[in-house]
Amino acid sequence: MKQAYSFITITIITFLCSCHKETPNSIGSGSIIVINEGGFGHGNADLSVYNPSTKTVFNNVFSQENGFAMGDVAQSLYLIGDTAFIVMNNSQKVVIAKASQNFKYISSISLPNSSPRYFLPVDSRRAYVTELYSNKIWVVDYRADTLIKSIPVTGWTEQMVSWSGKIYVEEATTPSATYGTGSSSPPVHAVLMIDPASDQIVNSVSLQSDPGSIALTGQNKLFVLSPQQTSPLLVSASLYEIDMASFSIQHQFNYSPTRYPNYIRYSSVSNQLMYADSGGIFVMQPTDTIIPPNPFIVSQGWNIYGLNPDPVTGDIYISDAVDYQQASHIWRYSQTGVNLDHFNAGIISNGFVFE
Repeated sequence: MKQAYSFITITIITFLCSCHKETPNSIGSGSIIVINEGGFGHGNADLSVYNPSTKTVFNNVFSQENGFAMGDVAQSLYLIGDTAFIVMNNSQKVVIAKASQNFKYISSISLPNSSPRYFLPVDSRRAYVTELYSNKIWVVDYRADTLIKSIPVTGWTEQMVSWSGKIYVEEATTPSATYGTGSSSPPVHAVLMIDPASDQIVNSVSLQSDPGSIALTGQNKLFVLSPQQTSPLLVSASLYEIDMASFSIQHQFNYSPTRYPNYIRYSSVSNQLMYADSGGIFVMQPTDTIIPPNPFIVSQGWNIYGLNPDPVTGDIYISDAVDYQQASHIWRYSQTGVNLDHFNAGIISNGFVFE
């Protein structure tokens, strides 16, 4: 399942080496965890750990530590302290693991009849988990590892951010929805505002097409990127700037039909927005009023499937999923666009999360 987003910065202190396996002995601040989605239906999702100081990478960290696979399709990962919550899209669960112990398995939260996407804590016990097909947002108790309830929505929910006591959620047309006369599942394209105190939708902003990724800047601006969609009608990509105080669209950037932007991200280090397109990685200031015409980092023929800036160093990490069958190629660039390293991770690396 595409979309992704996410990397976690965490430091390898020592290494455990043997003829049977090689994994980091402990993980702490400074290393990068790569989410390897794996092939749909293959059950080969796993995690890689990369140390930018030593340029050392460890693959299949979860399965080597635990002796079993995480599940099918690792969609995203969220870190609370050194506890990782790994959303397994096609396994209908959230896997909980100890990051500081090579992702040693702790427990899991089962989400029956689900296709979960992203995890976000909303208070000291509860978290929201977005959903692809079931027109709901799951509410879980991540301390008791249980499902509490769900919040009804109109469509597919995707990435989330928290701001000023509210949760903002992308809502798109459910993939299984049909269109036309008598359809019970009309298209929906919006950003929802949810009050976690009541678990109620209290406001929303409508968009012209399905949102794909979001980024919250240091200036309290929410940028929402809607990729080009081809069904049921061709709609070119758009980038929306939403003012959080008024929760209204301040500006809309419209792309030509020959542009295919995706994965909007924000670097607090360089105060720049960035996104992937067919030419490479494009950057712009949050105050820009035009779309950048040329890439900041030129593609090396990449099939870009993940993009994240390191919030401490500003380094830019790019995942090239190649042909979705072999190991993904990971590229690391400085915030000034200099290539720093290149390594192989797992199958279909979709993102990076930083501590």
